[in-house]
Amino acid sequence: MKKETTTAPAATTLGSPEWAQAMELFIGQLATVLESEGREGFTVDALQRWSDLCTQRMQETGSAPPAVIAHLRGIAARATA
Repeated sequence: MKKETTTAPAATTLGSPEWAQAMELFIGQLATVLESEGREGFTVDALQRWSDLCTQRMQETGSAPPAVIAHLRGIAARATA
């Protein structure tokens, strides 16, 4: 799976509606991984794989605006670094 590189959104956009939507999506991804893997099976790698898959599908289907996807990728990168 090819991972696309994106530039992190500027700090001035933090707190924007797009950032808030991305944060909501990321929390949903986190909950999904925790629910499916359980506490013992949860890993940062599992979260990163799921987030990568989700953002790839969002981009392919156009189900989220590009700005939201960029924020989501940035949030996931920082959270799993």
